[in-house]
Parts: sequence; structure tokens; C-alpha cells
Amino acid sequence: MGRQQRRALPLAPGTRYTPAVLEGIADGERAALGLSLARRAIDGAGAEAAAGAALARAEALAEAAAAAEPPGRPIACRAGCATCCVSKVLVLAPEVLRIAAHLRATRTAAELAALEARVRAADAATRGLSRLERAEARVPCPLLDARGACSIHAVRPIVCAGWSSLDAAACERHFAAPADVPTAPMHRPSYEVANAVLAGLGWAAKEQGLDAAPLELIAALRIALERPNAGERWLARLPVFAAARDAEWQEARRREA
Repeated sequence: MGRQQRRALPLAPGTRYTPAVLEGIADGERAALGLSLARRAIDGAGAEAAAGAALARAEALAEAAAAAEPPGRPIACRAGCATCCVSKVLVLAPEVLRIAAHLRATRTAAELAALEARVRAADAATRGLSRLERAEARVPCPLLDARGACSIHAVRPIVCAGWSSLDAAACERHFAAPADVPTAPMHRPSYEVANAVLAGLGWAAKEQGLDAAPLELIAALRIALERPNAGERWLARLPVFAAARDAEWQEARRREA
């Protein structure tokens, strides 16, 4: 009962998304998502179930955040607007395993082979780049479709779900010169609650003794697609995603320590 109460935080209009509230969200998700991850000993489906639950929760909380602290202008993000889809995206292993499973279930063999080739090419062009270098390289996400829309929107990373620009033109100006032009204004409460859910997923994985290091999406997806047993290896606590761990994030953590 206590875990359910922590998870059902009061997200009514007027709620302020203070650090304490965000920490409460993360802790509630840690407790709830840990139950899904613990299922690995039963049917091995815990990682994908936890990632799905986390994304759904992040989407719901982002909507609640927009109602509690309305943005000063309408959200500018629209299907087919891929300006920011050259950014470095960090994910956790359950998220990338769910994306890989979705791709295998929804693509023909030829489509999957073509996608794997695009993922390998994007990984080769971006591996090891910093956030700024990645934006300057302007390598599009290989998961975009021909119209520039996200082809995996239903299973997209939590970070992507939480991002909400308030100015499409400002996004274009920033990504045309990312070192010189500030990022576009965004609805920060939505982004923060999504990241709180992501933190809860990471805590849940860590409590289960699993690798909870942030991974660069494209590098991790290449591994997950090339190694059908990546999920089994991750659940067996083997370092299957070690090569996709984000060095920039790890260095930032070392400086903070």
C-alpha cells in the first residue's frame, strides 16, 4: 500500500514541481518498476514491461505538469518536426531492449536489415561525440521515417517524450549553430518529471543488481539489434552494453564526486 501511495502523488493544478516532489516521483517509480524488473526470474519480460510502464507514466506526468504549471505558449513540437532529432539521446537498457523488440516485431526482414545498416552508419559517425559535437555533426536519428517523423513513437525514449519546445523557429536557430545560439525555450516541468521517472527506472534496475548506466541510444540500439540475446545477457548481469555507456555523462559524474 505504501508504494502505491508514493506513486500516486497529488498532481493537481497548482502543484509546484520542486526537487522534493521530483524526488518523490523518482522514488515511487523505483518501487513500482522494481516489481516489473523482478519478474525476470519468471518470464524474462520484466525489462520491457518496466520500460513500457515508465514511458506511460512519464507521458501521464508530463500532461499533469502542463496542467499544473501551464506553459507560457503552446507546445511547438509536432509530428514530422525533426529539428532536434540530431541530439544525443541517453537511455537505459530496458528502454533500448523494448525498442529493439518493437522493431523486430513490426519490421520485415528486409526493413530490419536496412534499419540496422542505418543504425551502424549513424553509430560510426557519432560514437564518442559530446552533446555539442553531436548537435554540430547534424547526423539524423536513423529511426526517423521518410517524412521525418519518429518511426518508433509508441516506444520512444523517455527523454524524447519529456522534451517539449515552445518555439520551433528557436529550435532551428539553435541547431543551425549549437555552439553560439541558446537552446529553445521548453516546458521545463514536463521535462523534469519525465527525467524523474527515468531516474526511478535506473534506481529500480540498480537495486536488482543490473547495469543502470546511461547509454547512448544509437550505440546501444546497434548492440541490441546485432545481439538478439542482449536482453538475456543484461538480465544475467553481463556487461553487454558496456561499449554504449556515455563517456560524457560518466565524466560529469566523476567531476561531481
